[in-house]
Order: sequence, then C-alpha cells, then structure tokens
Amino acid sequence: MRKEQWQKIKENYSEEREFLDGVFYRLRLLPQHKAELAIIHAGPCGETIHAPKITFDTQTLQPLSAFDSLATPTINLSYDEAPDKVVELFDLTVAKFLQAKNLG
Repeated sequence: MRKEQWQKIKENYSEEREFLDGVFYRLRLLPQHKAELAIIHAGPCGETIHAPKITFDTQTLQPLSAFDSLATPTINLSYDEAPDKVVELFDLTVAKFLQAKNLG
C-alpha cells in the first residue's frame, strides 16, 4: 500500500462495519501502530466470515498477517511464513477497499 492509498482509506472508512457491494468493509485501528483491514461476509447462520482480514503496520505500511476463512483451506499466514502470499492478499484487499468507494 502506498501512503496516498492509506490516507484515502483512513479518511473514508471507520472502525464500524460498512455494508457495500454485498459485503462489510472495516478498518480497525489497533495498539502499537497496527491496523486491520477486513472484508466480512455474513455466513448462512449469521456468523462472521473474514475474506480476508489483513493486519499491517501503519507506520511502514508493511503487512504482518493474513487470515481468510472463506478460502479452502483457510488461510492463516504471517508475513514471516509466506511474504509473497501475504503481500498479494494485502494488495488485493487495499484495491477492493478503494474500489468499493470509487477512490482508486
């Protein structure tokens, strides 16, 4: 993610889930300069399905982990385990956040 993209996301999303294009989008700010971008689907029984949820450092914009419970098998990776896959999921999630509000 580039700094301009992060600025757009911060200005246009909040910690509350926002329903757009049939799914929920959420930006959650975490302690120690971390944040989480999540695209959340509602499951058939009302459960929350993250597809995906990316945790990243807000100072370096470096992804730290990726979790996707809609994928088969479920993805639960740290950057140290699979940097290429985590970066790929991070970039796709950022693009979806920007596209959902025509910010890209």
